[in-house]
Amino acid sequence: MVQRSAEAIARAVDQGRGVAAADLVLKGGRFLDLVTGELVASDVAISGDLVVGTFGDYRGVREIDVSGKVIVPGFVDSHLHVESSLLTPQEFDRCVVPHGVTTAICDPHEIANVLGLPAFDFFLRSAETTVLDLRIMLSSCVPSTDHLETSGARLEAGDLLPHADHPKVLGLAEFMNYPGVFAHDPNCLAKLSAFSGRHLDGHAPLMRGYDLNGYLAAGIRTDHEATRADEALEKIRKGMTVLIREGSVSKDLHALAPVLTERTSPFMAFCTDDRNPLDIAEEGHLDFVIRTAIELGVPPLAAYRAASWSAARAFRLHDRGLVAPGWRADLIILDDFEDCRVARVISAGRPVDEALFAARPKVAPIGR
Repeated sequence: MVQRSAEAIARAVDQGRGVAAADLVLKGGRFLDLVTGELVASDVAISGDLVVGTFGDYRGVREIDVSGKVIVPGFVDSHLHVESSLLTPQEFDRCVVPHGVTTAICDPHEIANVLGLPAFDFFLRSAETTVLDLRIMLSSCVPSTDHLETSGARLEAGDLLPHADHPKVLGLAEFMNYPGVFAHDPNCLAKLSAFSGRHLDGHAPLMRGYDLNGYLAAGIRTDHEATRADEALEKIRKGMTVLIREGSVSKDLHALAPVLTERTSPFMAFCTDDRNPLDIAEEGHLDFVIRTAIELGVPPLAAYRAASWSAARAFRLHDRGLVAPGWRADLIILDDFEDCRVARVISAGRPVDEALFAARPKVAPIGR
């Protein structure tokens, strides 16, 4: 969470109260209230990178007419590997933000498996420049299994810990070596212990019953590997957040859509894991996933909640996911609500355009 100056807080208070012009006002549209599902006719006022006003009429230093459009919270891709989309982080940024992705939770596992710690350095430097908020989960299993593969690097708990307090790091990425967890492998237990109290991301295909209980007892809280409706339901009933995956290779949305309802949506989110540039260009990114979910009968409130608030909450990003005063101004302006057609994106209070991408500092390429 960014610490705010007293001056910034005072400005936000005055702009939210309407006694000073807001920095930016989206005028004349409606926004999605993720609490009730209502589309509310109201201006949305922004001060810096915060929403400060809803349910009212506001004046702004800059105003954007959004008449006939719907404003929803920015989308959160809850699990991906940027390099698996065959793009550098900055080009991934340029590719997906126009599709409404304002936060992405990245595990740089593929590049770390080859290069080791320099991969984290590169991704963290890149994450400091991107228009979207790129958050990093430190790869938990490099290599994926200790004795069954040859990789370019081997990372133990002590290698990961120096990066743990970087402001872009959220926790430990998908813990795929679940046999090591069950066997009390010392390296696995050391990593889980080192990151206990932070977010621990899971990787538990077909895991059920007592094994699932034991895996969850290790502190793991999310999973993107559910492929059956009954499996997903068991996981969310046991306290996991299930990340419904719909990428270029693994496609689980059709199987899991019946589980995603207004009642279960606080415990489900969306991820891509991953989509290649051709699919993004032809179909979209999370906007495509939301559109498809609604076509499959998922209530729009459940789909948009899973794509934003639920994903943010699962990864302890408690400052985003609602169009509400005091929340981060990651906003999407839609031409079509049920078809999830993105007209414009606001990232941390900044209208996204080519100039915003062009202003990013360059990041030097990575090598051994």
